[in-house]
Amino acid sequence: MICHRCGAHMYQAAYQPAIPADRWWCRCGAWRDAGESLEDVSAREAQTADVMAMLDAAIGELAAARGTTDQRDPDRQATAEMEAMMGQTIQTRGCSKCGGTMYRCVGTDDQGNPTNVPLFICNNCGNMEG
Repeated sequence: MICHRCGAHMYQAAYQPAIPADRWWCRCGAWRDAGESLEDVSAREAQTADVMAMLDAAIGELAAARGTTDQRDPDRQATAEMEAMMGQTIQTRGCSKCGGTMYRCVGTDDQGNPTNVPLFICNNCGNMEG
């Protein structure tokens, strides 16, 4: 199967109980179920982008309520807990195309060293950058 985002060949993940056996993955971070149409993939990814935009808005409102634009200790603590549970590091940066927030989850080993580094994906416009 060819990736709908980057055009690379996708692979099936090794058996994991929480992941459907017919799910295909790409090194860019995209995934697709075997029976999923491109329209279904686009709709799912658009919904994910909407959720990420709502998360950005909620974090922005929380920061404004605190009278700051910086991420504070409670936010950092929640992020650290999520990273520890997922075995990944969540990284963000600004999008050069639209100014939105770009995200990527970098897989890490037991010592916290990166094991795979996917592209950043903008939650606003879908732009991908390395």
